[in-house]
Amino acid sequence: MKTSLVYPYGKPAIKGRLKTTAEDFLVDEELGFEPTGEGEHLFILVEKNGLTTPELIEKVARDAGIKPRDIGYSGLKDKVAVTRQWLSLYLPGKIQSPISSVGDGYTILRQIWHNRKLRPGTHRFNRFEVLLRDVDQIDLKTHQQIESIKTSGMANYFGQQRFGVTSGNVWHALQVFSNARKTRKLSRSKKSLYLSALRSELFNQILSKRIEANIWQEPVQGDVFMLRGSQSVFQETLTEEMLSRYREFDISSTASLFGTGVDMLCEEALQIEKQVYSDNPDICNCLLEQGVKRQKRALRVVVNDFSYDYQAEEQQLRLTARLPRGSYFTSLLNHFVDTEA
Repeated sequence: MKTSLVYPYGKPAIKGRLKTTAEDFLVDEELGFEPTGEGEHLFILVEKNGLTTPELIEKVARDAGIKPRDIGYSGLKDKVAVTRQWLSLYLPGKIQSPISSVGDGYTILRQIWHNRKLRPGTHRFNRFEVLLRDVDQIDLKTHQQIESIKTSGMANYFGQQRFGVTSGNVWHALQVFSNARKTRKLSRSKKSLYLSALRSELFNQILSKRIEANIWQEPVQGDVFMLRGSQSVFQETLTEEMLSRYREFDISSTASLFGTGVDMLCEEALQIEKQVYSDNPDICNCLLEQGVKRQKRALRVVVNDFSYDYQAEEQQLRLTARLPRGSYFTSLLNHFVDTEA
């Protein structure tokens, strides 16, 4: 199952090849804080290549002689990429015993103690350095699309990683959750993956409808807003002050990650979501049966430090950007380049 999505600055005018090698896609996780230097949790900055984050955790746990559940992480990183991310290892009483800096498929670049376990969603940003190959040209439309992203942000779509290589996670999730026996056999990580795929599918459809209706760069009556940085959410009547804060990217409109609980949305914003839920009753019923709690996600994202360098002779496009946690670089690319051809 793959939904056709609308992007705010038109369809891409160029094509390119992504991840020809792992070294073409570099990701550096930024915590946003400095560990204290004391405590029983050893924070390690790990560079990995050819491993998923769960595979990395299994290897580090084995090499450190601890259980995987005693390792914390903040974000899941791509397998086909060279990525740097933080892990925390619970090592009580071993503060004088640093672990080996090299393992199978990974290298530890830094070690520092901290007093708390690393939790999902703790880091602030991911920094990307990406090389696209076989890019024939950078035309005027592409340049305009990139400049629009710099000034107006990107649509905060969930990326292809949420839906699987063949976009089958939504279909598989519905099949599994419709069978109680299969559901009981699901691992915790697989169950989380499937539930995330279902909620991501609904969110992407809502965002696409708002872009198609030309109500993405401006808030609408009934919106719930998210404060930039803190990601706290609140409801407020539209005023000139609110519109000014929105245009300055201090706040952004949100859409629901579907689940149980009271929806704060109303009026026009609520009607858009209700239409998507009406079109996808199987997904909604499945999420309600699984007791997933409703959350909010911003509809747009500011792209920091976004730059590009086109090398015409080599037909290569180099891109750098910093994105807040939870946002996808592949979704950023979809705004101006077709990488699926």
